[in-house]
Amino acid sequence: MATLAELRRCLEAGTLYTYHFNALRSILEKTASFFGHDDLRVCLAGLKDEALYNRALNLLSHGKYAINEPVEMVDDNKELFRRILNDVLDRFQFALPELGPKAAPQKANT
Repeated sequence: MATLAELRRCLEAGTLYTYHFNALRSILEKTASFFGHDDLRVCLAGLKDEALYNRALNLLSHGKYAINEPVEMVDDNKELFRRILNDVLDRFQFALPELGPKAAPQKANT
């Protein structure tokens, strides 16, 4: 749930990177598995934009979207990510933890 809460926080801050699609896909795969299914599409079934969401998650969670080379999403993808995340959160009503502010990096003593 902490990953979902972090995704929501990044969405609210507008700091979305392409690897966030990987994280969302992973969460949906685990959710589907929890419910006894082997495909994340079960999590999207019945949503208004089910086909678009499935295609986006398949296309945007592969390729050069690695966490070690973060690339900020373009505005259209940010909007699509927002729609997918909000629809999934509305559907499943996950109890997300409140995350505190990120700690500032500590300076090394020299």
